[in-house]
Amino acid sequence: MLYLAEIKKQTKNFLGGYKTEFKLLACQHSDQTWSALPNEENFQTDDMGEAREGTLWILNLSNSRALQGTPEVAAPELVRQLQKLSRLSEKLKEQQSEIERWRESLTFQFQELSQREMEIEAKESEVEDRANQLAQVEQQKYEVEQARQKLEGQREQLAELQQQFGSLLENSAENREVLQGILQRLGAYPEAIPALFKAAANAQQSAEQQQQVFNDHWQVVTNAEQELGRNQALIQQKQELLAIHGQELDAIAQELTKAKVQLTVEQQGVVNGQKLLTQLKAEIAAAESLQTNLYRLATGAMSVNKDHQIDVQHLEQLPLGELEETVKALQTDMQKLARFVNDQEEELTLQCEEVDAIQARLDAADEYSRLTIEEELNEEQERKRMLDETLIGQRRNLKERQEVLLQHLKILRRRQGIVEIDDSIPNIDLDPVIQQLEERKHKLQGEKTKLEQDLQSTKQGLGEIETMIANLDQQYQGKKNNFEHDRQEVEDLQKQTAALEAQARLLRAALQPLQDQLDVMKPQLQEIQTLLFGG
Repeated sequence: MLYLAEIKKQTKNFLGGYKTEFKLLACQHSDQTWSALPNEENFQTDDMGEAREGTLWILNLSNSRALQGTPEVAAPELVRQLQKLSRLSEKLKEQQSEIERWRESLTFQFQELSQREMEIEAKESEVEDRANQLAQVEQQKYEVEQARQKLEGQREQLAELQQQFGSLLENSAENREVLQGILQRLGAYPEAIPALFKAAANAQQSAEQQQQVFNDHWQVVTNAEQELGRNQALIQQKQELLAIHGQELDAIAQELTKAKVQLTVEQQGVVNGQKLLTQLKAEIAAAESLQTNLYRLATGAMSVNKDHQIDVQHLEQLPLGELEETVKALQTDMQKLARFVNDQEEELTLQCEEVDAIQARLDAADEYSRLTIEEELNEEQERKRMLDETLIGQRRNLKERQEVLLQHLKILRRRQGIVEIDDSIPNIDLDPVIQQLEERKHKLQGEKTKLEQDLQSTKQGLGEIETMIANLDQQYQGKKNNFEHDRQEVEDLQKQTAALEAQARLLRAALQPLQDQLDVMKPQLQEIQTLLFGG
């Protein structure tokens, strides 16, 4: 298994070899991912050449912690991790594009679904209307039957009159001759003439009375037809208003459907945004972890600043005792700075743990407490960033002082006759890589902030859409109730009009034949009176 290790201490033994003590920082898993070791672990080996303290190396250790192969400088592995991070970023962008395409597809599907729902509702409304029309026809048939039965009595009364006067309605030549013979015989019996006059007068009076009865019925027919005309005009007016109200109701229904589709799409957008935000947070955390490792590697690979380079010729000419005092002062100063840097490192570690704990709370929080926790997380992340940036200069300063002290020690040991240690480890300038990673991290943080603001704005928009849907739904229900009430009024009026029309039609059909017969009978009675009274 591969481990990322830091050289804590290296001592030279009496055989000329080196005993190296490593601090294991992270290990590589079977899926090629790296994770920090939870507990501090050390590893010692005698199979390591000379190296600087604080540099990072890649070690291949067996399960029994035995060194396998030759240790390698960690810089190439860190570069590969950077490349992986770059590929991960490209993959994330592809996923964002895929999510956007999926969102557009979902919107189209919702629109299609809404259209189909509207078509189904229209068909259901059509079926319901036809069922209502069928029920209305059945009701009208029942009411017509009732009206027919009611008028049947009136028709029977008129039939009785027809039977009484039917024999006199036939205006044939034979009947006229019979009538002339009767009148001649009556002339032979004058005493029968008053009775005949009285009978003729009664018949004429009965015809006039019957006409008065018919006139009353004809007035009923006329009133019914006038009311029928008014009802038909009122029905047409109400139907026009009902059509307008129906269009308004359909417009509100379409607007309500669009709002519901928009709400669903925005809700899905929030879910996708939350997923993308989680990915961004994971990428930022990975970048910060890699940046920390690069900082540690940089502290072991950076070269001495020109401002801190020593004057070798001056040190060579300096008295040995004074040189030793200078070295001791440098050692004391470096130890103080090292303790301070270690304290800052511990504070940064605690701050990282605090950020992770708040992030865990945020992941498990509900919508009501997320805002407060997010503000707390932003404050702690800013504090962590400031500590991290402060440690960059402190680590560099510590390393520069270590280099100055090392050069003083080399000159001191050489002047004391001790064999000089040859530093063969090349310096690697990781500043461009660190700067690039820092820019990438700031870019990701900017995207994260923008995405959080967009999500917050979208959530506020969701509330507005939900309020609009509630208002539209209330408006739709109110108009729908009014529409149903108006439609019921039209249906009731149509039933009333149909019954009135049936009543008028049946009454006219019954009265017209009787009126025609009475119209024939009245001239005949007038002719009898003319014959009897001589004009």
